[in-house]
Amino acid sequence: MKNKLNILPHTVFLVLMAFTISACSSYERFPGQNQIAENKARAAAELDKEIPMLGVSMMCIEHPNTSYIYSYYIKEPFSSRMAGGGSCGGLVVGGYQLPEKWQPGMKVKVRWNRPIKGKDNWIEKYTTIMPYDDVGTLYVHFFENDQVRVISSAYAGVSSARHPILRDVVTPPPEVE
Repeated sequence: MKNKLNILPHTVFLVLMAFTISACSSYERFPGQNQIAENKARAAAELDKEIPMLGVSMMCIEHPNTSYIYSYYIKEPFSSRMAGGGSCGGLVVGGYQLPEKWQPGMKVKVRWNRPIKGKDNWIEKYTTIMPYDDVGTLYVHFFENDQVRVISSAYAGVSSARHPILRDVVTPPPEVE
């Protein structure tokens, strides 16, 4: 009988711990935390419904008087993801999510590395993706004085006379908001 009484406190302790741990799983650090998380999830689902996205390839173009771009990244317009990693000079990178139809205010961060004397020299600029009718390859155009423009071109590659920014252009077109 004495051994059974010694087990009782341990059993009660384990049961109380189980209730305590299960109660912590629904704990809110601040009032409304769970509601905020639900609202964010609902908003993200609505955004996916309203703006169809397509995966496109990316390519960068160095215009005259531009230093060699070792690698570059572009933030996707409706996420925090940075895509890229390639260098300029014919390398095509894939997997960038771009809206099927152009949306006003698609401002993106472009980050590129232009090494100077063997040391990394990362540069970041914000620019707006220029308007497009049909989604296609995303081209990042680098100009002198660290100017950058981003366009999507579905049918006219960088070698085409119909490409929105010709390769030999020295001055970038004006920013579009």
